[in-house]
Order: sequence, then structure tokens, then C-alpha cells
Amino acid sequence: MRQPIYLDYNASAPLRPEAAECIRALMGPARNPSSIHSFGRNAKQIVEKARTQLAELTSGDQNGFMFTSGGTEANNTALLGFEKVITCITEHDAVLAARPDAEKIDVSADGEINLVELETQIQKAKNGGGEIVVSVMLVNNETGRIQPIEKLLEICQFYKVVFHSDMVQALGKIPIYLDKWSESGLSMASFSAHKIGGPPGVGALWVAAGRQVTQLIKGGGQEKGRRSGTENIYGIAGFGAAAKSVANWKSHAKNWIEWRSNFVLKLQRAYPEIQVTTRDAQCVNNTISLLLPAIPAQIAVMSLDMDGFAISSGAACSSGKVQESHVIRAMGFGVQSSHVVRISFGWENTEDDISALADAIIALYKRFKEK
Repeated sequence: MRQPIYLDYNASAPLRPEAAECIRALMGPARNPSSIHSFGRNAKQIVEKARTQLAELTSGDQNGFMFTSGGTEANNTALLGFEKVITCITEHDAVLAARPDAEKIDVSADGEINLVELETQIQKAKNGGGEIVVSVMLVNNETGRIQPIEKLLEICQFYKVVFHSDMVQALGKIPIYLDKWSESGLSMASFSAHKIGGPPGVGALWVAAGRQVTQLIKGGGQEKGRRSGTENIYGIAGFGAAAKSVANWKSHAKNWIEWRSNFVLKLQRAYPEIQVTTRDAQCVNNTISLLLPAIPAQIAVMSLDMDGFAISSGAACSSGKVQESHVIRAMGFGVQSSHVVRISFGWENTEDDISALADAIIALYKRFKEK
């Protein structure tokens, strides 16, 4: 029997062997970075090494990284202390739920934020006073859509407002230039380990030099006083090892654009009505948001799971339910929003995996069309 094929990397990537080996090697001795004896100093070195590895992947100042329990905590921390928040309607729930009072900017049919509306809302917010933060994700978790960060930075710098970006889905998929972008106004960026093959339960918030953050978790003053609590040594070390190993898989990732293109072409030759929701927009190469007009997403996900393919209908959050995506609805798909599935692949996948999924979708679609 064929092994199940995992194609839901945007939910969580498999643990990279480099990260697993790193964690295993550390297990045993007591490790508290706040202790001043040799055990504590060794633990602190482990944390700082991971900080350096993240900095190398993101071209950013290593001192800017504060480790968190994940991307959700990083986003929540970034948005604390601001009187006004402006964000995008297609953001992850970790942003939308953190600040339900935020002004939400619409997107175009292909998922790009409306920059004119953003400027209008910034102007309105500035007229009322109070510190403002604009929070827009670099890569959408459901569609893979890349937002125009240079234009966003230009706008925020012009109006002198703070800019934060959830970069969880961008890490390891597209180049990130934290130091360069901070010169243009980037203040904070959020990351998560398990999206790049690190362990779940650890993330980071990068804070530009000179920028202060409000403490979400108070206590012993760890992480330079920005996030209290004894550091998750094993998780942090695994995060760093995963970040370092991304470079080892760049030659593999070069194939993704061709795999994605061939996958979509194969489906559309069989059924032209099957479409990519982002159309020809700029997206990361590992993600395909697919409209299946004849099949509800819930049925497609469950049927393909029985056929041995793990995909999703959107964000994988705490509910564990297949439900209509707020991202796809915001892009104007209306009732068809419940017919969209997400395929996301990565370092363990092969071209045969992607091709086999296309065959399975075509077969499933044929069954529904013939009913």
C-alpha cells in the first residue's frame, strides 16, 4: 500500500532531520540560560547560536530576535500598546483576533491589499491622534499571495507610522531582508519554527533597533526584558537548526515553480473551470489555492485524504474544522468560497507526489461531474 502523501506544509512542515538531531543531542543536562554556572552559560550559548542562525536566514540583526511560543504570540506581542491598528482583511486570525478593533483594508480579486484605501485609513487615523501600527503579512497562509512590502514600507515611512509584518509563511520560501527593510520603516516581524521544519511551540518576534515592545508575559525579564519565562531551549535550538538547514534545500525548492505550473496545467486541460484563486498574481511557489467549482472543499479534503493525500481547505487553526475561508470570501468568490482547497508542498515532496495529486483530483472531479 502506498504511503500517504503530505501536502499541507503551510499548516506545519515535517520536522527536518537536522532539527531532530540537534534536539536529541541536547537532551539530558539541566539547561537554564539565566543560571550563571557553566550549565547556564552553555544554555545561553545555545540560545544565542539559534539567534544567529535566524539572523543569517533573514539578513537581520540577531539582537532583534526575541523567542516566543510561536507566531501567534509574536503577533499578539507586536500589536500590544498601540491605540490604533490598521491591518488587512485577509490576515491570519492571530492578528485579527488579537485586535478585533483594527481597521481592516480590503483586497483585490487576486488578494493584493488596496494601497489607496490603506493610505486613506492612515490619514484618518492620524487625524485622531494616538500611536498607529500597520500590520500586513508578507505571504498569505491560505493563498501564498506575496504582498508588495516595498510599497507598504514606503507608505508607512511617509506617514511616520509603525509597520509590522507577519512573515511566518515567507520564511524559507522567499528572501527576507530585515536590516534593509528596517531602514525603510520595518519595525517588527513575526516568525514560527514549525512552518520551516522546526518543532512546534516556538517562534520569534524580530524588533528593529531602538523599538520597544510591550511585554505580553511578565516575570523574570528574560529575552532582554521583552518576554519573561525560562526559554524553551530544545525548541529554540531546533528552530535555529531548521533555519540553517533551509539553505541545504534551495536546489530542491528551485523545482517548485515547475511542479506548480505543471500541476495547474494538467488540471485545467482536463477541466478548464478549475482555477487558481490568485490567478497570475505573485505567490510563493509551494502554495496553490485551488477552486473546484463542482466539489465542496469539505468533501474534496476528506475524499482525497481517503485516497492518501493530505491537503486542507485553508488555515489550520484550533477548530480542526473544514469551514469557509474569510480570505477567499474577501477576494470576491462569494458562495464559491466553500469550494476552495489549499495544496502546499515542501522539502520531502517529489514531482511524482504533485502529479499523483492532480490525477486524484481529476478522478474525483470526474465522479462529481458525472453524478
